[in-house]
Amino acid sequence: MGELIGPVLVDDAGGGRFVSWKVSERGRVVPGMAVLEYEVDGLKKKLKTDRKGIAYREKKLKAGDQLTLGQQVINVEECKHAVEVKGMCGDCGEDLRLNEQIASAAGPEARGAASVAMIHHIPELVISPEMAKEQGRIDMETVLKQRKLFLLVDLDQTLIHTTNEFVNDKIEDVFHYQLYGTNSPAYHTRLRPHMRHFLESMFALYEMHICTFGQRMYAHTIAKFLDPDGKLFGKRILSRDECFDPTLKTANLKALFPCGDHLTAIIDDREDVWQFADNLVHVKPYRFFKHTGDINAPPQATKTNENTEHQFQF
Repeated sequence: MGELIGPVLVDDAGGGRFVSWKVSERGRVVPGMAVLEYEVDGLKKKLKTDRKGIAYREKKLKAGDQLTLGQQVINVEECKHAVEVKGMCGDCGEDLRLNEQIASAAGPEARGAASVAMIHHIPELVISPEMAKEQGRIDMETVLKQRKLFLLVDLDQTLIHTTNEFVNDKIEDVFHYQLYGTNSPAYHTRLRPHMRHFLESMFALYEMHICTFGQRMYAHTIAKFLDPDGKLFGKRILSRDECFDPTLKTANLKALFPCGDHLTAIIDDREDVWQFADNLVHVKPYRFFKHTGDINAPPQATKTNENTEHQFQF
């Protein structure tokens, strides 16, 4: 909770009887806003507040209850803006973009506490570090109760191989698709041998996440090929659009696992993007299409054209 700004008190000498609330629990209030309706001698009136913040109502108050002069009916607390969505506070609804100039001069604390993007596919939704740690603790307790750990898996050259060069449509086990309509380039993806069996086996042991440098549309399209029912990964798909750093995947770990990544394993064909982490299982790159390397490699990577197919046995 934020700093207590003060209570809202009944200001009518006659008190009256409570009729109904005009503000929701934890709703945003601003000066001049009605917070409840009450009745005095058959005349209905509205009690207004002169405060700004988040309202916490008197829970015991119900229709017909007698009100007295000076009775506290609502506490108003300062909103800490712990949840932010596209520049708007998720708690009080305030437009935090209005304070951008203040934040630029005084630092992010001047605008709000929200700074951690924990949800893979909604980078615009950020929460406070305190809230992130609490949610991270809950996530850890959940997987441990399920006797699972966390597993981050890469896509390109780890689970699949993709090319945007011409491919004969008669080749078996290749997905052919276009990401942005019929006039966009065609892509062709082959799943690594034994990959489906591997994912099903890992699902029994891990809560699985996709972590790729492929763009969002690409990542979610591939996820549909791997996991048509959404059972294995759900919405836990981190793409290039959500990555904080275009060359390192480690930059997102503190956001995804604010309580630490000691319960997390990683599978990838590249070690450098994870800064050679101890919990990384490094696999040989899977290469099926000739003359095509990793089409989504980070900028510093060197693409090669080896004509080999690595069939790592999962």
